[in-house]
Amino acid sequence: MPASDPALAGAAAVALTGLAEAYRPRPVTPLMPWRYSNRLVKPYIITARGRQWDDHMVDGARSAATRQLEFDDAMGAIGLGVVVLHLGDDGIYLVVQSWAKDFQSRLSIFSGMEVDDLRPAPLGAAPCVWELEVLSHERASYVRHILSADVDIDAWLDDAIDTRPKAKYDGIPSGT
Repeated sequence: MPASDPALAGAAAVALTGLAEAYRPRPVTPLMPWRYSNRLVKPYIITARGRQWDDHMVDGARSAATRQLEFDDAMGAIGLGVVVLHLGDDGIYLVVQSWAKDFQSRLSIFSGMEVDDLRPAPLGAAPCVWELEVLSHERASYVRHILSADVDIDAWLDDAIDTRPKAKYDGIPSGT
């Protein structure tokens, strides 16, 4: 990797090259919206290679997220949120984002080895590159469908990111 800036030469350039070589996109799976009496939530699951999810994990994530969302409501959330359950290589992460008044959002991150032991992440923790992909999409969706002149909750709910591999149907199956 050519270093165009001396600050990124040597060890820094090697570190960046290593990150670039190790990065692989991860599938993002949207789930059906969670509907509460005063809130709508768009849930997602991100999976590292070899990780699988099941209904128990989703139920545990929903339980943990619901507690955070209730707190967010008390702090001024407006009833729309996004939840990302990330089954990473090194543990499980739960990102809860609530849209709040005055164009603000509340963001909370939880981590653990299993979904049943999710705890608030250490101070200073921020979403990773895969979680930010979802949050970036959701920010654009919120601006497009909610902050536009015509608030369209249904369009917001339908506007979900889905990066799961798609089946390719090119060519004719041989049948042999």
